Amino acid sequence: MAETNHNSRLLSYKNAGQGTTDLRRKRAELSVALRKQARDEQLLKRRALSPETEDVPDEGEKQMSPAEIVQGLKSQDLSVKTASARAARRMLSKEQNPPISIMVNAGIIKPLIDVLDRDDCSDLQFEAAWALTNIASGTHDHTMAVIDAGAIPPLVSLLGRGGTVGEQSAWALGNIAGDGAAPRDAVLAHAALPALLPLLRPRTPPAQLRTAVWTYSNLCRNKNPLVKFELVSPALIYISDLLEVSDQDILADACWAMSYLTDGPNDRIEGVQTTVGMLPRLIALLGHKSPTVRTPALRTIGNMLTGSDEQTDRCLEAGCLDHIVTLLRCGKPSLMKEAAWAVSNILAGTTSQIQQAIDKGILIHLLEVLSFQDIKCQKEAAWAITNLCLGGTPMQLDALLAAGFLQPYCNLLASPDHRAITVVLDGLTNLLQAAAKFGQVEPLCIKLEEIGALDQLEALQQHENDSVYKKTLHILDTYFAEQDDVVAMPAETNNEYQFGTSETPNMNF
Repeated sequence: MAETNHNSRLLSYKNAGQGTTDLRRKRAELSVALRKQARDEQLLKRRALSPETEDVPDEGEKQMSPAEIVQGLKSQDLSVKTASARAARRMLSKEQNPPISIMVNAGIIKPLIDVLDRDDCSDLQFEAAWALTNIASGTHDHTMAVIDAGAIPPLVSLLGRGGTVGEQSAWALGNIAGDGAAPRDAVLAHAALPALLPLLRPRTPPAQLRTAVWTYSNLCRNKNPLVKFELVSPALIYISDLLEVSDQDILADACWAMSYLTDGPNDRIEGVQTTVGMLPRLIALLGHKSPTVRTPALRTIGNMLTGSDEQTDRCLEAGCLDHIVTLLRCGKPSLMKEAAWAVSNILAGTTSQIQQAIDKGILIHLLEVLSFQDIKCQKEAAWAITNLCLGGTPMQLDALLAAGFLQPYCNLLASPDHRAITVVLDGLTNLLQAAAKFGQVEPLCIKLEEIGALDQLEALQQHENDSVYKKTLHILDTYFAEQDDVVAMPAETNNEYQFGTSETPNMNF
């Protein structure tokens, strides 16, 4: 299946100068690894632990069992209800191995939900919402038990009241939404976003704002299906304003939310990109001191660069290239890979877009990434060069050759990753096709032989991957079958180009 997806992407390649955008790569083979990384960087669910200074049971106060807690929540005595909810929260807030399943099996969820509407006691509501938050932080079954018991409507009602109870309700709803697409949609269906919007303001107390933005990011999260854009887009102008706050947690979660919304069709990219102030603020965050902010900001801009030529132009005009160049040489593999992927989509664009990247010195930085030890970074850089080999003008191909890309590029032919090999084979095919148009096949073949690429191509005829074998055979049969005598001749026989005889090849297209 992976091979089929890979081939379908290659078949959609086009000449960049034609102004279409089929060559740009939405997140496909990257998505699984990136989402695993995202889970580490931004938690899907968060459990609320009791602070160290939190009130502890008085001496002699009896430890309540789950059954006693459930019974106490059903008491008509308000103080007993509150004490029982507090005991439940304490038990579910243990740092190690909280007994979520035990409490759920004891029947705790419905009594906790029932006390959420006790407006005469905010302490009781707060304790119950906190306990439900931690139950929803458990497994999928735990979260579904909270949903099925009817927790969402009263939590949304409390969310709209703000304050500490509203914050705790936002946290609970964020945990529910983070469980998957269906729970997310269930939260949105109960008008959670309109209730959340008043909290998404810079003047909201920092702790509450952090929780609100994180909850919003979970409302934007998950695929299959994507969230309905119209249900979350009313918050975009609020998020744009929040991109200027100083709090790193708020910035990171706001950027993650935008990365989820731009990871999809171009109309979603358009909605985010054209929100007042959004694009320049996102690009400015590419230079933030914290990687926790830079990573989702780069992912968002990278997603935008997969869009239409017009959407890519907006990113370039807003100055994204300067930051991307810096990130390509930042030394952090995850960011370098993302930056190289972003570049590959710029080099899949129009002639003007390709030239802007070349003028920024992007080629030398791509070559450095090609020599990087991380194969994931190398593969993304190889994609970028392959795109340029297909869509570049003769002058742009000359710039690529003059940069000395062939050796590190062809080194990937020995990679254990067959997808990386396929990317390079496609690039070489594109380059040889261009060389044929300008009578440059002979010097190019000589150069490929000199750097050992011909030997690697011949070895790939034995490769176990059928696509690698067929692409290799096509190159050898088309461009090298009648080149044996030519390749054996000294390079000086073609004095006009001197291809392969100097440190800076002088091959011209």
